Amino acid sequence: MALKQRWFVEAKAGFESTLEYLRCEFGQRSVDNAYSDVQACIQVLQTFPDAGQKYKDLFYEGHEVRIFHMEKNSIIYCHDEETLFILAFWNNQRDDSVIAEILMPR
Repeated sequence: MALKQRWFVEAKAGFESTLEYLRCEFGQRSVDNAYSDVQACIQVLQTFPDAGQKYKDLFYEGHEVRIFHMEKNSIIYCHDEETLFILAFWNNQRDDSVIAEILMPR
């Protein structure tokens, strides 16, 4: 059974920012392609949540943080028995040293 998905605010904002950049720079076709690619990756993760790699021995609320690399972006996530938590949508050209800070409990 596929996991439910839950996007954190920061992850959704990062994804929307990426789509807006693509729209401005490359047009709607690029947005549509990127959106489809991300949705396909999410579907894989909902069915096979351990498909990504462990990420720097980080944990979020007791769950192992994992990363799923795409071409230019990565999905940083964790999961429990029912839900896939999308913690961050990350451009791979950015410095990833702040990711641990993003995952700090609020």
